[in-house]
Amino acid sequence: MSERTPTYLTSSLEDGVLTLTITQKQIEGEEIAQALKQELLAAVADARATRVVLDMSRTRYVSSIAFWPLLALNRQLKEQGGKLVLCGLTGAVLDVFTTTKMVIGSGPIDAPFAMAADVPTAVSTLRQP
Repeated sequence: MSERTPTYLTSSLEDGVLTLTITQKQIEGEEIAQALKQELLAAVADARATRVVLDMSRTRYVSSIAFWPLLALNRQLKEQGGKLVLCGLTGAVLDVFTTTKMVIGSGPIDAPFAMAADVPTAVSTLRQP
């Protein structure tokens, strides 16, 4: 287990699906991005999870640097045959992710992240074969 207490995340593991909730209202700045990346990767390693839901419902603002820790987590999970689903994207956060084509929305685009409306929907998506 990690010795550091998470600052930016809460987590729960149920039926092999790890749900990570970002507790910060804003994700901006290199220092926060680096700490978030470390916490995300440590939480996944500690849980030995390959199916991860990232709940961003508490987050109201992200700068482009917020993509860095999420892309690192996504890459790690894909290398292990796993999957990441983002959920809880609303308002300005949803706008940033859809405008930059970082989430799969409508239409055939090759986006890095899958998206669901909420945690139960995201978990259900990850439980499907």
